[in-house]
Amino acid sequence: MSLVDFTTKQSRLLFQRLELPDGFLAVDPDEWDRREYFRRASAVINELKVVNDHAERGVALVQELSGMLTHNKEQFQFMLQVVCENRRQFPDALKRTLTGQQLATTARD
Repeated sequence: MSLVDFTTKQSRLLFQRLELPDGFLAVDPDEWDRREYFRRASAVINELKVVNDHAERGVALVQELSGMLTHNKEQFQFMLQVVCENRRQFPDALKRTLTGQQLATTARD
């Protein structure tokens, strides 16, 4: 799906609130890719994080870990922070991700 599939008559409000150019909304969607202001707005929109996805991951993490390792609330909060940081640093379990992270750490030290 592309931005065209999600565009409605109220889309202009989203662009206004994000202070993005919305002039492309007045032309045929087949023309949008040729418009610089569409490409700029599209780049910003495509980088937005969907809050619901993050919330769902957080809930799943808490459900998965809840009571599994500790029943102490402070230790549980610390454990969640550690797990979240680890997931941020290593978003997947691919060898190239781990190797790249090790190289970056080595270069910093």
